[in-house]
Amino acid sequence: MKTFLGYLLSPCVPFVVIASLSAASAAEYYRWIDQNGVRHFTDNLHNIPEKQRNTATRIQAKTSPRSPEPKTAAVLEKASVPIEKYGQVVIIAATLNGKTPAKFVVDTGASHTMISNAMAKELNINISQNQRTIPFQTANGVIQAPLTSIESITVGGMEIKNLTAAIHDAIPDPNVSGLLGLNFLTHFKMDIDPQKAVLHLEKK
Repeated sequence: MKTFLGYLLSPCVPFVVIASLSAASAAEYYRWIDQNGVRHFTDNLHNIPEKQRNTATRIQAKTSPRSPEPKTAAVLEKASVPIEKYGQVVIIAATLNGKTPAKFVVDTGASHTMISNAMAKELNINISQNQRTIPFQTANGVIQAPLTSIESITVGGMEIKNLTAAIHDAIPDPNVSGLLGLNFLTHFKMDIDPQKAVLHLEKK
């Protein structure tokens, strides 16, 4: 027995398609032959003349399974991040470029985010190629710290991309990779809960 597709492709069988048929859009259709021997297909029984309705063959179409809709990644608007607090110093965990873990001091007094030379090396940043600098006050006076662009910094699941950062060993602790300055923090409303040791961030 020929399938529906076989009838359509057969050169020896005349046919007229009354309705546009699609396995994905029609659940069933009817096949009928008129007085001239022409085979017809339709998805509406009322399209068949009354004289031929009794001879029409009902065919159940197999519907094509729909591909699942792609899931859209959830965009976080708020996050509560655990902190380490040492006196007035607040340290949080972050991820650089989607894969490199780091700890940063939260510094609302710094205009720019800063990473250590060790972190710059871990991120394969060539300091000698960085021509842009920013003046930075140290105990020994003002220095010119080179600037670089970080692909992304993620804190608590919330990501800021293409962030400018200075490169300098501002923090003596080798376990701390730098500090988060205002060019990162101003993207958020920020609140520190010292009792629960949590930093609350909300995107502006």
